[in-house]
Amino acid sequence: MSDKKTSLALFDFDGTITDEDMFSAFLHYAVSGPRKWLGNVVIMPFYALYKAGVIPAKRMRPIASFIAFAGRRTQEVEALGSQFAKEVITKHIRPEAQAKLEWHQARGDTIVVVSASLNAYLSPCCETQGYQLLCSEIIGDSKRINGLYLSGDCSLERKVERVQRAFDFSQYKTIYAYGDTHEDIPMLKLADHAMMNWQPWQSENGLN
Repeated sequence: MSDKKTSLALFDFDGTITDEDMFSAFLHYAVSGPRKWLGNVVIMPFYALYKAGVIPAKRMRPIASFIAFAGRRTQEVEALGSQFAKEVITKHIRPEAQAKLEWHQARGDTIVVVSASLNAYLSPCCETQGYQLLCSEIIGDSKRINGLYLSGDCSLERKVERVQRAFDFSQYKTIYAYGDTHEDIPMLKLADHAMMNWQPWQSENGLN
């Protein structure tokens, strides 16, 4: 008799679990006053390059996070993240995502949110639901945020690296993965069963 767990379920967050981009929403939620005004001025040329396709999203997110949070008190941003998780994220959970998450929980599967979004709001969100979390980390142990990601932008191949370091796939009977953009494709390729935008997804070699 196999002692493997039932399965490992890997979920992207923004656009997969939620119906909107929570990263951008949190920046608007958490930044106000002079910093917001100055930040809009500073980020404008970077945003123009991003929209033109010169700067990829994996580079744009750390720039935006630095402008929004560098030098701010960790405790303050943690409190904003908890409020955001309760007040905003709960209103944007996709019904199909909620159903699939509950299905995996009922089976006793290991659910992991693997996201380029920030631990400021994902940590309280996942703790409440009992999900494990691998994500972009802006909050660490210091009293003030230096604005730099602690372990890089958690997208594309970095999602795969983080998952493979955290979990021994041989201990799981089945791997599931759920995503919504090209940034999730490397993670979807890990799975026995993969979904893109809540539709069955097949890699080019047809293994999924």
